[in-house]
Amino acid sequence: MTHRQRVGVLMVVVLGWWAPLAMEPAPAWAQGGSNANDAMQPKLDRRHLWNFDGEKPGEVPAGFSAATMGEGPTGKWSVEPDPQAPTAPHRLTQGQPHPNKDGLQILLADGVVYDYVDLSVRVRPAGDDPQAAGGGGVIFRAKDARNFYAAIADVAAKSLDLIRVAEGQVTVIAHESITPKAGPWHLLRVLHGTILSKDLIEVAFDGKIVFSTWDKSQFGGRIGLVTRGDAAIGFDNFHAIQLYSQKPLSPPAAY
Repeated sequence: MTHRQRVGVLMVVVLGWWAPLAMEPAPAWAQGGSNANDAMQPKLDRRHLWNFDGEKPGEVPAGFSAATMGEGPTGKWSVEPDPQAPTAPHRLTQGQPHPNKDGLQILLADGVVYDYVDLSVRVRPAGDDPQAAGGGGVIFRAKDARNFYAAIADVAAKSLDLIRVAEGQVTVIAHESITPKAGPWHLLRVLHGTILSKDLIEVAFDGKIVFSTWDKSQFGGRIGLVTRGDAAIGFDNFHAIQLYSQKPLSPPAAY
């Protein structure tokens, strides 16, 4: 393959990444459990899907560690019954309000490291307090709970943020308005890839790209979930696929 052909293939992969995820049963490689604990050793060529359906209700899902950023108690992450979840019968919920409106509740996958990743999750407001404000999303390129990138969607406020957290200090890389589709569940998706040695981050909400930006990668490569503010947030179908940095094609899509 010539250099020009290789570049062309890379551009096709990146330009086509945002196609909406279908509401389908878990693919064959992910069936039989809600988490990927049988593949927790760090490696780059693989994928994970957590739908939390094999987890015990009322507990933090196996293979994840909770933390908080800012003064306040650690988040209350627990698996809960939800017959209306995208993949029933369970969803994951973070229900601990943060006393700081910008404080973050963090849940990192243990031992799961991605270099460049296509990351998605189904997210919804899940609390009973109509006055509660806040959002939820995904963490990527994390070194630890004080150094990471995150995309956070606030459905009530109709906004989407891409942030970088370095030693606990938050920098907003991008902030845009969003128009959520009808229904309680929404799709948040992040692509962190590379083109010609430049790092590209693209974020989509409900199947529409909200922003694309170049940002030199920092930190590590762990992934996880995050909430911000007072609102309880529900999650389902947390899905990660490794994107190659030195090959022209990513692994075949599993949606």
